[in-house]
Amino acid sequence: MAYIGLRHCVAAGIEKENQGALPTYGNAVMVGRAMTANVTFDRADITLEADDSTVEADNSITGGNVEIGIDDLDDDARVALLGDVAVDEDFDEIGKAAPYVGIGYVRSRVYNGKTSYRGMWIMKAQFGSPSENAQTKGKQTNFQTPTISGTIMGVELEDGVFCGPSCVFTN
Repeated sequence: MAYIGLRHCVAAGIEKENQGALPTYGNAVMVGRAMTANVTFDRADITLEADDSTVEADNSITGGNVEIGIDDLDDDARVALLGDVAVDEDFDEIGKAAPYVGIGYVRSRVYNGKTSYRGMWIMKAQFGSPSENAQTKGKQTNFQTPTISGTIMGVELEDGVFCGPSCVFTN
C-alpha cells in the first residue's frame, strides 16, 4: 500500500471530559488545507526481566507530538486551536492557555489499484502558537506556510485504561 495524499484537517474543542468515556467535542473547524502531518508517539518501552529473560513488556503509547503543515491558519482556526489570543503593545501574545482539542485528517492510499482512505483522529491535544518565518519575494516566489505543533495527551476510558489516537479505515 502506498499513501498518495493528505486532506481535510479539522479540529474541535473538547467541551466535556468524563472519566471512563470519550470526550465530547464542540463544532469542528477546518484548520487549513493540509500539506503535511507528522505524528510521533512517546511509548512506555519498559520490560520486566526475570529468570534471565524478558517476561513482560509494555510498549503502550503515553503521549506524543503532532505537527500539521497547512496553507493558512485563519482566525477561526487560530481561536479554535489557541484560544482567545490578544496582542499587547510589544506585539506579544497574551491570553489564557490554549484549549484541549481533538484534531484529525484523512490520508489517501492506493493498494492493488484501489483507492481507499485512512482517517486519523487524535482525541486530545494542546497546541502552541506557530513559528513565524518570513522571506522577501526576490526574483522567485517562495511560498511560506505555517506549521502548527501540539502535544498529544491520553484519554482515560475506564479504570486506568489509556486511549491514545484513534485510527479508522474506510473505503
